[in-house]
Order: sequence, then structure tokens, then C-alpha cells
Amino acid sequence: MQVDVASTFDELDAWKDDWERVHAADGEAHCFLSWAWMRRWLERRSPWLVLAARRTPPNHGYVAFLPIQLRISADDTGLFNLVLLGGAPFAGYCGMIAVPEEAEAALDAFAAFLQDEVGWRHFVLDDVLMSELRLKRLLDAFPQAEFTHGKVKRAAHVTAGGDSIDHDVYVYVPLADDYEDFLSEKLGARTRRHARKALRLLDDPEQELKVTLPTADTLAESIDTFCELWRRQWWDLRPTYGEFILESARHMLPACFEAGMLHMPILRHRGSPVAAFVILLDPSRRTMVGFLSGRDLSFDRSVSPGLILHCHSIRWGIENGYRIYDLGTGDYSYKDSFGSEHRIVEKYRVSTRDGQNIGGRLDPRTVDEALARTAALAREGKLALAATCCAQVIAAAPTDPRASALAAEIDKARHVLSERRFAAATALLRADSLADAERALLEVVDLSPRHAGALQALALLRLRKGDFDGAIRHIDEAIAVLPGSAPAHFCRGNILVRQGRFGEALESYERAVALDGNHAPAFNNRGTLLYRMGRREEAIDSYRRALAIDPGFVSAADNLERACGERHAVPVQS
Repeated sequence: MQVDVASTFDELDAWKDDWERVHAADGEAHCFLSWAWMRRWLERRSPWLVLAARRTPPNHGYVAFLPIQLRISADDTGLFNLVLLGGAPFAGYCGMIAVPEEAEAALDAFAAFLQDEVGWRHFVLDDVLMSELRLKRLLDAFPQAEFTHGKVKRAAHVTAGGDSIDHDVYVYVPLADDYEDFLSEKLGARTRRHARKALRLLDDPEQELKVTLPTADTLAESIDTFCELWRRQWWDLRPTYGEFILESARHMLPACFEAGMLHMPILRHRGSPVAAFVILLDPSRRTMVGFLSGRDLSFDRSVSPGLILHCHSIRWGIENGYRIYDLGTGDYSYKDSFGSEHRIVEKYRVSTRDGQNIGGRLDPRTVDEALARTAALAREGKLALAATCCAQVIAAAPTDPRASALAAEIDKARHVLSERRFAAATALLRADSLADAERALLEVVDLSPRHAGALQALALLRLRKGDFDGAIRHIDEAIAVLPGSAPAHFCRGNILVRQGRFGEALESYERAVALDGNHAPAFNNRGTLLYRMGRREEAIDSYRRALAIDPGFVSAADNLERACGERHAVPVQS
């Protein structure tokens, strides 16, 4: 099975006839995998790929399609890639289409392509409407030695009335050949009375209720009306999500109308809209898919506007030959009142077992989004993470001048901020606020891991706390940055003395005075260590050199006097 790839609309449009042929042949296909829906959706979802499978030889045309979207995400370790199914996260269902007898081989080929040709950490299978056989075949194609895969639990949803809603349950209503038969066969007595009352109210001129459907001339106004009703009902709950829903609806619905797959009834009272449904039509499968709804919550009647629109839509569907009325996700109790049936549509993830992108780098096709995410992190002040992310972008696209320019901007900002925070940390040390100073110094090192001053200050702070191992670690890090720093080697000697590692301490003092022949404290402490090691004459010489540099160095003078008087237990001066 050969997999070809489309990443431009010129390439994709050449496959339209094959796509529609496969979509018509696949009993598992649905409206969210129709050409009209997917082609329109991908217009705003770059970068995307459509994988197309075909037998070769001979070539009888394509037998399967898998649309995917490449995305960037970030955590505390940096950027990584996600692969989403085409249509997510807006579509009610996601999946693939295939000529049934070729589905399993195509799934194997698609999985192999994703493992060999695309960089990602997580393959996101949200709301995947696929037979158990196909889904198992797809998941099994990612070997467990290299990948983990399993179900993702949806967020808990408890209604205001206290009902716990399971959004893995998707509800649909089988329709009858006649509306009256539907009422009699599918609905209980109470719901049947309410349903008949709903349509009587709609047909009663005195109620001043009317359902309108969009035409080519009124489509734009109808979409505006729906969006406003949706906004009134849902916006305050999740504004960011709401903005995405409404922008996506405005983009998708005109194409759905043009393709003959949009049914959008709007209930009006005295001409003013009070409720609206967006229902997608799949005539070839005689299925209506309830997708979105909105209503004016201030409009109160004994029969709800929602019930009126459901009854109107079901009657319209039956009259137009539809056999399934899909109510979508969530086992809300009202859905079962229509004589519904349930199916399970779950969310799955396939993830790399090592937690890294396949190939160890970002997918180069996502560089634009990666740069945007990195720049956003920098604007938020997360400069250390932004620097890590920028390095990842450069690794994925080493010749992209935007990445190197952004790296330079981030480095400059990190330097300015780290110096500001280092000054604050130094002031805290002088004030003996050790805990605050430690936090500030760690922030500096997080911003600038090679900030020698902060590393040395951390070493001294650890020494004051008695954390000798931490002190040595930090001073060695400082020396790795500035190997020619006499103060750093002097500091290292002092730490080693406290650990009783006198031979290594002497080497550090020797290195300090070799780098800076005027470092009087290093000569003094070198002398004290030599004296402690029984090398009195060398110690006396070292004290004299300290005093030659700084005649007013009281500790060196005292140490010299004691050494000359053969006194013992001379303390090391920090």
C-alpha cells in the first residue's frame, strides 16, 4: 500500500473525485468527513496533511484518506508536536474514510507513515467515530515498545440540576416513515402530548411563532442570528471557547449551505429570533446531525423553544426521507424522551513512550506556529523557557533567519532581566535575607544558566547553610563558565577546606594566586592551609606575600605572627 501526501490545495483538489467516491463507498463515513466539510475546514488549519492510500501496482485510484493537522504545544520542558485528526476540535466526529475491504491495510500504511515521516509526541484521536475493528487496527499499528495508547477521560460534567453527563455517550434517534408513526412508536405518552402541543403552538397564528430556514439571500443574516443566540446562551461560560466556536461557525456554515448539507431552523416570536439549531445533513446516509444550538433564555413558554425546534426538525427530516436524527454527545435525559439509542464515541491518545517528539526534533512544517508560541512565551516573561523553545526551533529549521533573530532578542532580554535580578539578590544577601536571596539567585540562574556571579553567590550561600555538596556544585559550575576567575577558585578552596579536602583546597588557592598575583586573601588562606599541613616556612612566605600586597591586612599579620611563634590552630579566613 503506497501513501501519497497532499499539503497544498492544488494537490488536494486533484483528489476530489477519488475522495467523494471513497466517502460514498465507506459505511463508516459521515458528514464531517465529506469533501465539502473537510476542504473548507482545512482552509484555516495550516499546516495540514491529507494522507491518501492506493494499491500499486496496479493503480485503480485511491482507496483511503486520512486528514491530519499538525500543531505545536508546550510544557515546562519546551515545545512538542501534536497530530490531530482533520476537523478537530470543531467537528462532532473525526476519523478516516476507506473502501471497506482496503481499510485495514490502509490503516497500517497510514500508521507507518506517521511513525516514519512526521514528528510528534502525541497523536490525538478525539471524538473518533470508527468501528471497533478499525480503531483496534489503528492503535495496534503503534508498537507498545515505542508508544503508549489508551482512552482519555473526558472532563466531568454535572448539570445545574445535579445530573452527571457522560460525553462518551452519543445519542441518535431512529426515525419512522411517517411523523405520526414516529410519535406513536417512539415517544412515551407524556412526550407525545408535549410534541403534539409544540407543533400546534407553531401552527397556531395567535401564538405568533414561526420557523424560518435560510435561503441564499438570507443566509448571512441567518448565521448572524444564530451566532447572537448562541452568544446569549453560552458565551459567559467559556468566552475563549465561545470565540473559537463562533469564528468556526461563520467560516464553515456558508460552505455547508452551498453543498446542500445545512439545515438551520430559526424559531421566531413576533418576528424576533428566540432559538436556532444548526443541523448538518448527510443525504446519502439519510442522517441529520444536530451540531449547534442557541436560544434566548428570557423567552419562557410552557413548551420549550428547543422542543418546538426538535419536533419541527424531526417532522421535516421524515418528510424529506431522513432516517437518523443524531443528537450528538451527552446522555442528557431529554434526549431519551425521543426514543433514542446510544453509541460510544471516545477519545484516545497515542504517545511516544520516551515523551519526546519522534526524530528528537520539532516537525519543520510547524516552525511558524513554534515561532509564534516562543514569541508569546517571551512576551509573558518566561524567558528561560522561551530560550529553550527557540533552540528547538533552530534545530528544526537552522537556516530560518526569524529563529536566530528571535533568539538574539530573547538573549538580550534575559541578560537585562538577569542583571536586574542579580542586583536585587545581592542586596538581599547584604541584608542577610538568605531565603529570599536564594530564590532570587535561582531565578537568575534559570534565566541565565551561565551567570557566573549568581552561581558563585549561590555557592557562598550554600556554604553558609552548611550545604557543602551544593556549594561545590555551584562553584564548579561558575568555574566552568569563567575558568580564569581567581575569586571563583579562591571560593572553591574555602569550600574544600570546610569539607576537610585540604589537598584539593591547596590546589584551588594555588590556581587563584596564579591567576591573580595580587589576591591577598588567597595568599593568606593558602598560608593558613600550609601551616595546618605542617609546611611552616611556606606558610610564612605566603602570609608575607599577602601583607606585601595589602600591608593593612590584619588577619595576615596575626597569622604571620602566630606562625613565626610556632602557634597552632590558625583559622582559615573566608
